[in-house]
This record gives sequence, C-alpha cells and structure tokens, in this order.
Amino acid sequence: MVWAQNTPAEVAIKDKLDKFSLTSNIDPKQKEARLLELKAESEKLGYDLGILISGNYLIKLYGRQYRYKEQLRLGDQLKKVAKNKKDTYGYISGIYQSTSLALGYLGLNDASLKDLKKAISYAETIEDRDTRLYQLSVCYENMALNYELKRGGDINLLRDSLLYTYKKSLEMAKQVSDNSEAIRKNVKYDHIAYTYMRLGMLYLEPEDTKENLESAEKYLLEGLKIHESKKYEIPADNRIMMLNQVSWLYLEKKEYHKSIDYAERALKLENVNKNPAHRVESFEFLADSYREIGDKEKSGFYMDKYTYLKDSLSLAEKKEADITMKKMVKEVNDENKQSSKKQWMITGILALIAGLITAILWRKKNKALRKKYEEMLVNLKNEKKDQVEETSEETDLDNTGEESNDDLQSVIDKNILSPDTEAKIQKKLTAFEKSEKYLKKDLTISSLAVQLNTNTKYLSEVIKNKKFQNFNHYINSLRINYIVHKLYNEPKYREYKISYLAEECGFASPQVFVIAFKKINGLPPSYFIQNLKEDKVNILISEDSLL
Repeated sequence: MVWAQNTPAEVAIKDKLDKFSLTSNIDPKQKEARLLELKAESEKLGYDLGILISGNYLIKLYGRQYRYKEQLRLGDQLKKVAKNKKDTYGYISGIYQSTSLALGYLGLNDASLKDLKKAISYAETIEDRDTRLYQLSVCYENMALNYELKRGGDINLLRDSLLYTYKKSLEMAKQVSDNSEAIRKNVKYDHIAYTYMRLGMLYLEPEDTKENLESAEKYLLEGLKIHESKKYEIPADNRIMMLNQVSWLYLEKKEYHKSIDYAERALKLENVNKNPAHRVESFEFLADSYREIGDKEKSGFYMDKYTYLKDSLSLAEKKEADITMKKMVKEVNDENKQSSKKQWMITGILALIAGLITAILWRKKNKALRKKYEEMLVNLKNEKKDQVEETSEETDLDNTGEESNDDLQSVIDKNILSPDTEAKIQKKLTAFEKSEKYLKKDLTISSLAVQLNTNTKYLSEVIKNKKFQNFNHYINSLRINYIVHKLYNEPKYREYKISYLAEECGFASPQVFVIAFKKINGLPPSYFIQNLKEDKVNILISEDSLL
C-alpha cells in the first residue's frame, strides 16, 4: 500500500508529529498526553500513518519507562494498522523492535525473537538509505540484547556473538549521514552512545581483569563523551543509564569516590526524571562504594533503599509477566472460537500446558536449589577437619618481627614480588584463615596487610593469584564458609535470625549477608537452614521407625 496525505487535517497532524520529533527534554507525562491526543485525532480521521507515527513514539516512551504491559497492548493495536502496508518510513520496524524488547524483558524469548525477525524484514525494505541503516543498526543491537536476555549462563559462551552484533550495529549507525533529513543527528549519536555503553557493560560483567576494565573504560568513556558534548541533546533517561554504568566501572576499578560521584549525578537526574529501575542501580553502587571506603552508615542507608526497591521491582515484573502470559493465552483462545467445544478444548489444553510449565519451572528451580544444597552437604561431610592447630602458622600471623624488614623493603623498592615473599604471604594467609580474625567487621586490606607485615599491593596480588578472588570476595567467602559450618555442625544456629547470623560472621547488614551467601553457594541461607532442619527431622523419623 502506498501512503497518501489527502486532507489538510492529515497534513497538519503529520507536521505536528514532525515538530514533536525535533523537540527534546519534554516532561514524560506531557509527552505521553500530547502523543495520545495526536493518535486519537489520527484514529478519528482514519489516518493510518499518523496512528503509526504517534504510536511508534508512544511505544518507545513506554519502553524507556519499563511499562511493558502498555507497550505490548499498544503494539498489538499498531500491528493491526500496519498489516499489508509498506514500511516506507521505518515506523513499523520500530514498533516490532519495541514489542520484541518488551517480550524479551518479560522472559518470553521465542515471541521476542519472532517480532525481532519481523522488524528486520520490514527494515530491509526501507527505501531511504539513512533510515534503512539506522533501523537495521537498532535491530542488530536488539539482537544482541535478545542474546543477553536468554543466555541464562556464562557470558563467555556468547562473547563473540555479542561483540559481533554490537560492533555491527555501531558500524551501521556510523554510516548514517550527519546531514540526513530522516535521521536527526541527536538520534544517531544517542544510539551510538548507547551501543558504546552496551559494549562497555559487556566487558564489566565477567572477571574484572585489567584488560576487561580497560576495554570497558574505553567504550563507556566514548559514550559518556557524546552525552557530555553540547553538540547533541540526549534524553535524560539515557544519560542516567550512562552515569550509572560509569559508576559501576569505577566501582570495579576500586576508584570509589569517582563511583560515588557518578552514581550521585545519576540520582540527581533521576530525581527529576523518575525511573525506579535506574534508581535501584544508583542505590546499589552507592551502597557498595560507601562500604568500601568504610562509611558504614551511608552504606547501610543505601543498601536498605536498594533492597526495598529491588524487591518491589521484582514483584512488579513478575506480575507484569503473569498478566502478559494470560493475555497471550486469551488471544489464542479468541482466535479459535469456531465452536464452543473447540474453545473449551483449547482452553483446557492451554491451562494444562500453563500448569505443566509452571510445575516444570518450579520443579526445575527447586531441583537446582536442592542440587546446590546436596553439593554443599557432600563437601561438608568430606572435609577433613584439622584437629591440631599448627603453632608455626599462628606465629607467622602474629609475630611480624620474625621476617627481616630490610629484606622485605628491598623487594618493595624494586617493585617486584619475589617467589619467597609470595610464599611467606601465602603461608600467613593460611594462618589467618584458621585464626577467624576475618570475622572482624572493620577488617580492610590495609589492616590485614599490617597484620601480615606486607603492603596492600602484594597482598592483593597474592590473593588474586593464589585464591583467584579479589580481597572483598575472599573475605566474604571465609565468612560465609564459617557460618555454613556453624549451621551444619551446631543445630542451635539454625534457630537464630538472619540478622544474628550476619552479625556473627562479620557482615555490615543482613542484606549484604544474604546476597553474599547466595552468590557463593547458589542458594539463599533461608533455604539451606530450612533443609537442614527438615533433613534432621527425617533422620529422627527413620531412627524411630527402626526401634
């Protein structure tokens, strides 16, 4: 179908939408209200192009606000309008891109990929070169996001595919002319900056090696440069996102004051442009950074805010996904209402499938948790407990005068960690692990270095090379291992509150303790405790039955 503008009213709507696209930094509520008005006017006139343009802007606005339910509802309406039409201007491709992302974020990956393929097929038919390149660039970026959302495992398994798709997206976007009439310069560079950000995040997710951090910094600062340039007007929402990722970068680089600065800038901007998904990220980075610099009060303050908001968002996302799934089931029913018998059959089958899927997912989750729990038990049962403390190792930790300070200083001066020094530090770490001094809340790498008569650089290097962790992860592992043994060996600990257990093993707050426990063991402490209690009951029942 060829588009036509036959009436002055339709031309007026198109002019308003064109002018609307050139404005930026409009209050999101005002923007939504104006777009809904223009969409309603277009519907009244039967002006399909106006419906698709206003709808395309609206669906992207909902996406930036994580309003997936409204995004998908609107997408369904717009797809019906777009049926059998040519995507001359790229709006139809944009609509399918948006619904693809919404479905992906809700965990409906097959439906997401289906819409993304439809978006690509529309984008390839766009006549204007710049519009075609831009829409295909966005499709490649969304393809990478689709990979990330569905991977559910080690990022290294998809590293090459993700790098290829993001770099392909970047390459296409850079080919769009700065003087394009169809794709404004602000839109082009906002997209380029976003792709730089995604590349930076890709390098931040795996182990924080020097090479990964350097690559992450390179891409993130390239994106930040675009955001801070006066040449471009970048939407506030995207600027908040960029500031948060730069905060994450400096948290990983252990430049905590920089991390705090960028997270606070993000929060300040978010305070004007409300978005709880960005706010929760800022809270997390601020809590971690303040903890690292020893400000327990501020760290606890932001961790409490993070935990509460994170739980609220998780609950909201779950409800959204449930509503969307029910809606998809209903649509299948509605399309197949040829007879009441067939309808009831379909309803029953879908209900059965939904029930089976729910049961399978529930079983799978619990099976995975149970497997983790049983692995923990096997490891605990197989561990050989040391009955006698090695006095020499304890002496290494406490008697710092035994080692020649002159020899150590000469090595420090040369800036070389000798094998002998490394072995001595490692031996002292072994004694430290047996001493339970890691339970002290105020323990820092500096204070531990003083205890071991070394410097923080060497200590950090030995922990990284020999323990395969950074200092924080190393200490957290020791603390969690301590409380796991207490729970396993001393039943009275299973009756204590999580807050007491966190305090007992040196954590600043219960929230941090739960996060660390789950990260290290793959299951929450409540699950571990409950199963220890139930297993104890089962053992007692078995013994009674034998009597």
